[in-house]
Amino acid sequence: MSYLTRLRKTIVVAVLAALLFASNFAVSESVLSEETQETESVVSEFPDLSEKPADSQTSLDLSLPYSSFDEEKGWLKQLWGRPFRDQLLLGMWTLHLESGDDQESNNRLIGAVYKGYYGGTFINTHGDRVWSGGWQRTLYQQKYGEVEVEAGYRAGIMYGYKRYLKLGNTRLFPLFQALLDVEYKNVGVQFSWAGVVLTAGFYYRF
Repeated sequence: MSYLTRLRKTIVVAVLAALLFASNFAVSESVLSEETQETESVVSEFPDLSEKPADSQTSLDLSLPYSSFDEEKGWLKQLWGRPFRDQLLLGMWTLHLESGDDQESNNRLIGAVYKGYYGGTFINTHGDRVWSGGWQRTLYQQKYGEVEVEAGYRAGIMYGYKRYLKLGNTRLFPLFQALLDVEYKNVGVQFSWAGVVLTAGFYYRF
């Protein structure tokens, strides 16, 4: 076999090997590209945990002013409002709008509000020890200089009335009060209204 013949065969083998290598490389690149696209597609299905939803409780904006009827979506959320800020409730005085055999106007309330939940105890107008608990929610909040005004409601249940405010033979009775707080530097006066009863008491916000 001549030298040229051997050289020609060597070149043909080299070209075929190159074509085979190129073909395998192209197939590998195509498979890798498809796998990468599938991986990106799967990853995109998972939420980005670094981003918190705008309505998350952990990102609740407590800056003033606030109106649930302007900022909340849907009438249920508008009426539900947002949690009252944390408070320590000290003292309550009662004014009844109709005459009766009232004995106590100083109700000596001690209570607290924490993350929108309320609990407390007081002496009712007949001298009974009453316990109450439930929710305390804000519907409106505004600041005027160093004075803050907050309006909302308290809803829950009371236990302890021996007469009048009772459900059947129990000593339980629903609680609902409209609230208005007027505060200066974390100390304020809380006014409430429920039926024929107006109250006023002090609180400290913490």
